[in-house]
Amino acid sequence: MKKYWAGFLLLFCLAAVSGVAYLASCPLPADGHPITVTVPEGFSTAQVADLLYRYEIIRNPLFFRVLSRLMKIDGMIQAGEFVFEPGIWAWDCARSLLQGRAIYYTLTVPEGFTVEGIAELIESRGFGSSVEFLEEAKDVSLLPKFISTDRLDEIRYPLEGYLFPNTYHIREGMSEREIAVMMLNRFAQVFDKNLLDKVDDMGMTPHEVSTLASIVEKEAYVPSERATIAGVFLNRLEISMTLGACPTVLYAINKPQGPLLIKETEVDSPYNTYKYGGLPPGPISSFGLASLKAVLNPETVPYLYFVAKDDGSHAFAQTLSEHNRNIALYQGN
Repeated sequence: MKKYWAGFLLLFCLAAVSGVAYLASCPLPADGHPITVTVPEGFSTAQVADLLYRYEIIRNPLFFRVLSRLMKIDGMIQAGEFVFEPGIWAWDCARSLLQGRAIYYTLTVPEGFTVEGIAELIESRGFGSSVEFLEEAKDVSLLPKFISTDRLDEIRYPLEGYLFPNTYHIREGMSEREIAVMMLNRFAQVFDKNLLDKVDDMGMTPHEVSTLASIVEKEAYVPSERATIAGVFLNRLEISMTLGACPTVLYAINKPQGPLLIKETEVDSPYNTYKYGGLPPGPISSFGLASLKAVLNPETVPYLYFVAKDDGSHAFAQTLSEHNRNIALYQGN
């Protein structure tokens, strides 16, 4: 009798193990292709289980939910786009979802891009809507805490200049707001305490330094000239001379690039640094660390003027007469 029960118990255990193994196995053929599944933000474990079942990655949604509870990952599954190999076990599938082993796509934002340019880039890559992104760019509450200005009513997009140019890793399903916050967080990391201390030493605010850095970014085609151009603009500010920066006018009239016409320099906009003195209300584009450092460590120069040459470099001048000669020499035709 004891042998009978022992045999029965052994068969029961084998059947139980086989049953669990069956439920935990993947229905897909082992020689099949990987399956990509997108888990939306906010999905519950039950919803994820149903999703995986529809894609035939798991055999039983209830088993997956029970397994998730046993593994203590219920409610902790990450959103994103995941790739599952044929033959994956249910617990490996659950572990991947917990650890966020999602597919990430790269998004490179170059220096000098405006908010509108970044929005177009995001939409062109299929990461979101340009309209929605531009709405987020108007949200003042997203700005880093150390950025403040009393000219917000004059600024088109408060986030302009603060979406740091970098290569980002975007997962499927990220919202436009999440992408913007990622870029803002990177800006806050770059603009660290050492740089903030330098801002204080200059007697400027982080917003003012950022504004000037964005102008330097747009003016300096040759990297080695950044600090020189920054020095020229600071010289002009020191003597209350208008900056006369073409990129600020181009920004005011929504013109992607020059040449700038004389009549365009007469546009009535707070961003027109030919017409109004001091800095414009805010940055005119995103800027890199090199331009920021150029403003914080400007070259001490006697110049007040510069004009572009054909190769993108500039001819610098101390006096207006010297500047006019340079204009005739390099832009006479």
